[in-house]
Amino acid sequence: MKVQFLKPNLNETDIKEAAKVLKSGWITYGPKTKEFEEALKKHFKVGGAVFNSSGTAALHVALIAAGVRPGDEVVTTPLSYVATSNVILYVGAKPIFVDVEPNTGLIDVAAVRRAITKKTKAIIPVHLYGQMADMKKLAALAKKHNLAIIEDAAHSLESKRDGIMSGQKSFAAAFSFHAAKNITSGEGGAVVCKDPHVEEILRLLCEGGVAKGGGKRWMELLGYKYSGTNFQAALLVNQMKRLDSNLKKREKIWKAYAQGLRGVKGLSFPKLIPGAKSAYHMFVIWVDPDKRDKLRSKLADLGVETSIHFNPIHLEPYYRKEFKYKPGMFPVAERLGFSTITLPLYPDLTTAQQNYVIRSVKKVIDESYAA
Repeated sequence: MKVQFLKPNLNETDIKEAAKVLKSGWITYGPKTKEFEEALKKHFKVGGAVFNSSGTAALHVALIAAGVRPGDEVVTTPLSYVATSNVILYVGAKPIFVDVEPNTGLIDVAAVRRAITKKTKAIIPVHLYGQMADMKKLAALAKKHNLAIIEDAAHSLESKRDGIMSGQKSFAAAFSFHAAKNITSGEGGAVVCKDPHVEEILRLLCEGGVAKGGGKRWMELLGYKYSGTNFQAALLVNQMKRLDSNLKKREKIWKAYAQGLRGVKGLSFPKLIPGAKSAYHMFVIWVDPDKRDKLRSKLADLGVETSIHFNPIHLEPYYRKEFKYKPGMFPVAERLGFSTITLPLYPDLTTAQQNYVIRSVKKVIDESYAA
């Protein structure tokens, strides 16, 4: 059996809406873009939302709007995609990595507290695999030290913790609509915020810093060409309407994995936070890091596609060269990152496919210990 890792949940209505926009000729910012932004504001109960070209762009403009400048420090986690810390470098600031919680992979709030200095300007927590970092504690910490929180919320579109959703306790939250995300436009992103005035700044930053009115244009600040398109938004509008139904499917699949793989020798997976709502974005397993790559290769031989989320950023070649990071500096993030195998999880994954994945995982792990 062949089980692909990704299968975007696009239906005929989504495709027809995008095609309709393409045929209309209005393919840049337009009515569907506005409709999608309004849907995001309603979903998160916030005052601002700006659709743009990627989650990376969303993080970048949020840092600029928050006033992060060269020489500042931004505290974040190394257990993420490189974009999380790359954007800190884009604005000339320095990423300050801290370790993560061993049972969830989420940023360790106590470690954040210890990392704050006079140079610290912001915190970028990463909501990982569908679960949110502790925004209640982080918000209190940020308030005490007058810091901005910019959430990397690419995995947390539907998540909630302590009654809080992304964007509600922070300066801004950044989302991605890459093909691997719960809703997708292939590429694309958005940044949401509480304050409509901040939304205006974020929008300017995504439109080259150029404002419009009365048939004229004028540049107010140095911005970037990060705008999203009307046809991308058309793909996303209807997917927003299916959030709840698709989340139920993702939850069912996540829990079936948990039930089927619980107790397997040499295998563990992130714990769900009691009382919190997960977006069930990914199901990752943690295995012996010395066996990880070989296990993935054997799963591929059996037709099961997998991925890795994530090798720790600080040990990527660029970061090791530029910042002299070494193994052992963030041991929990390193152990989890190099142990991770991400399994297929999407609404259209069939029970037969999932059962095959579970059997295959058990088979290759059992064989690895019998060898």
